[in-house]
Amino acid sequence: MRRVAHTSRSLSTGARRSRSRKAFTLLELLVVISTIGLLIGLLLPSLKRSMELAKATTCKSNLRQLGTSLYLYRLENDGWLPQSPVADVPANTGRRGQPLREPWFGQLFPTYLTDPLALRCPKDPFGFRVNSVNNRYRDPSVADFSSYGMNNFILTAGEALQLNPDRRPPKRPHDTILAADIGPDREFRAAPSRARATESDTAIVGPERNSSLLLWSDGFDPFARSRRDSWVTTRHGHGIHMVTLTNDVRDVRTTNVLDRPVQTRYDNCASGGCTFCLELELPHYSFARDRLFWWTGPLPPLQ
Repeated sequence: MRRVAHTSRSLSTGARRSRSRKAFTLLELLVVISTIGLLIGLLLPSLKRSMELAKATTCKSNLRQLGTSLYLYRLENDGWLPQSPVADVPANTGRRGQPLREPWFGQLFPTYLTDPLALRCPKDPFGFRVNSVNNRYRDPSVADFSSYGMNNFILTAGEALQLNPDRRPPKRPHDTILAADIGPDREFRAAPSRARATESDTAIVGPERNSSLLLWSDGFDPFARSRRDSWVTTRHGHGIHMVTLTNDVRDVRTTNVLDRPVQTRYDNCASGGCTFCLELELPHYSFARDRLFWWTGPLPPLQ
């Protein structure tokens, strides 16, 4: 009986020791927590890069969709691109003499572009303004409500209000800028006192973006005392996206563009046949490093 009691006590003690081993010590918990924290620290940068890459991919997809919409518009309008009522042109009328009310992208809805949110780049800090386009895309006051701008030279070349790139195409249509990300992205100003549609609108409003038109030069000079923000931005880390007349979407590095004032001539730009370098001799941004030009070849005839 004594042996049995002793054995039972031994079994009871062993069971208690076995149960006690199932719990973590404070040191073990600290090691586990530190390991988890280290893994999170290692994974967060990769996760952030993945999210930024996903946003950039969506932005490129939007720009390609916009290029396709503009191409379809040209097919059904004898090669003409949509005009802009706010461009600096001699008259504010369409080709048939009718007043223009829509911004250029407003003329794509709903036949050629069904989703207005395609105008919103996920990395645009002022992308929330695009929401106002949903039901008001025919209102000229929303002409800046886009994350993308169109090559203003194509719209205003010559005295014909716009150029028909199908009838008289540039020499390098596959390298001719059609549209791109448009900034600036870092200018804030106080919102007007009038009522706004959403709470986010009352907090901030974005910078004006020249009616969503890309100017070949907006007077940007990084060395000027009264420096102004250029429409050229570095939205995607080191640059922006551009789409050409042939709907080729490219990554364009712009940090090198923003570190010097615009010039009238660049050797690599002129060698590519840039009309601004060879004929117009006007200050302009050069994207020749990425084989992109505002226009190449002869100027359109006056009409």
